[in-house]
Amino acid sequence: MNRGHLVGYQFSGLDEIPENLVPMTAWLNTGNYSGMDSSNTDSMLFYENQLDNWLANHPNYWLDYQVRAIYEGDDLWPKQIELQYVGLDESGKLQPIQLSTPKETTDAYGVTRVILDNISPNATIDYTKGIATGTVESAEVQERARQTQAKQAASQQVPSDSSTQTATDTGVPANPETDDPIVYVTGGGKSEVYWYSTANMPHNTNLNNLVQMPRSQAEALGKRHSLSE
Repeated sequence: MNRGHLVGYQFSGLDEIPENLVPMTAWLNTGNYSGMDSSNTDSMLFYENQLDNWLANHPNYWLDYQVRAIYEGDDLWPKQIELQYVGLDESGKLQPIQLSTPKETTDAYGVTRVILDNISPNATIDYTKGIATGTVESAEVQERARQTQAKQAASQQVPSDSSTQTATDTGVPANPETDDPIVYVTGGGKSEVYWYSTANMPHNTNLNNLVQMPRSQAEALGKRHSLSE
């Protein structure tokens, strides 16, 4: 939340005047959660900058500008802010000012009206009590949740034997009852053990580095027999 000026300092020269200050979200006041985003049409900053530019481009004209806080009942914070603006030329004739936003409506006299909501996408607001509650978890909490989800996904992932086939795959299922079954060797074929089934391997096994070969070949390479038999 910000202590927001109704009429910006660049138009009024007023700073610490209580009548010109109301509670506003940073989103409404400056267009961002922190810092400024003058392109955000939900913010007063956008309209203040655009009207300031209009005055700079019309040095002999005047700006008639009104800002009003809209409260409901006994609310401590306003739910909306209303802006009304129109230009006046050197003869006092009204000159409509349109900033090309969908929030603008212009009446028959050329006065443009904009209603801005005193909200923030990252919070819920109790206007009656004057309390804003954040709805976004901290970065630390979000990271812990992400890590927990990743661990749960990894523990539930059971790869099929077909996903571990390599260029040395003979297509023969690993069956320890045959004379020379196909076995799995981890570490690109360099592991000291072999396995009859991928289901018995440790959960952190890199399945992309599995090599399939006949058991006799694995034993000839000096591999120890797997305890998964």
